[in-house]
Amino acid sequence: MAAGAFRERYGPWGIVLGASEGLGEAYARDAARRGLNVVVAARRSAPLDAVARTLRAHYGVESVPVVCDLTSPGCLDTLRAATEPLEVGLVVYNGTTAFIGPFLDEPPEHAQEQVTINVSTVLGVCEHYGRAMVDRGRGGVVLMSSGAGVAGTAGLAVYSATKAFQLTLAQALHTEWRDRGVDVLGVVGPAIDTPNFRRSFDHDPDALPHAPLPPDEVAREVLDALGEDMEIMPGEPNREAYQFLSALPRVEAARMLSSSFSAASRPA
Repeated sequence: MAAGAFRERYGPWGIVLGASEGLGEAYARDAARRGLNVVVAARRSAPLDAVARTLRAHYGVESVPVVCDLTSPGCLDTLRAATEPLEVGLVVYNGTTAFIGPFLDEPPEHAQEQVTINVSTVLGVCEHYGRAMVDRGRGGVVLMSSGAGVAGTAGLAVYSATKAFQLTLAQALHTEWRDRGVDVLGVVGPAIDTPNFRRSFDHDPDALPHAPLPPDEVAREVLDALGEDMEIMPGEPNREAYQFLSALPRVEAARMLSSSFSAASRPA
């Protein structure tokens, strides 16, 4: 889709949640490259301000940084207040948190944070911005799920469960809203070479089925697919593996994901 058509369908403003670095920053850059003004939201003020300055300087768009913690109950009020005067036509929900290890080792308060950021806040964001888009008859929503959300993954129990929620929500809203002019896309996220990925665990890159994808490549591929597909797994080799995994009975898929994750997360 040409930049002018993208802006007409999903502009004039986009909002990217979790935009201070990595994939979120890549989404913000790609949306700006396509002509959208961009609200960038995340917890950390300094890197968020830097992203907003870069978007203004490099792409000639407006950009507003909004500092909010997606695990906080007051986050939605902050987002609503900051964007109330803006016509938001694109939402990219990229915020997340995870715990790697046995379920019983995760502190209950952190498990609840995962539920908040990956479920509760997602619902609030979709309801608020999605309602306005449906009323206008145009817009787009991208929900960043994960390959771990395809089936239960040992060592990522709460993360995989909450990411499954995002994926199935995207599938349902895609069907509910497509005839009302709003495009919804669920992203089955593969390994992506972001700072958070590198911080998350002492992974062995050679144990991964495919090399982590560059964030810019993922953002471009996802936004290209918006309006065309219900869900996408970025990266052609990843798509082939996903098709194979999706054809398995869910129990077998869970066993395969758990085994693959266990092997990849061993220290290098």
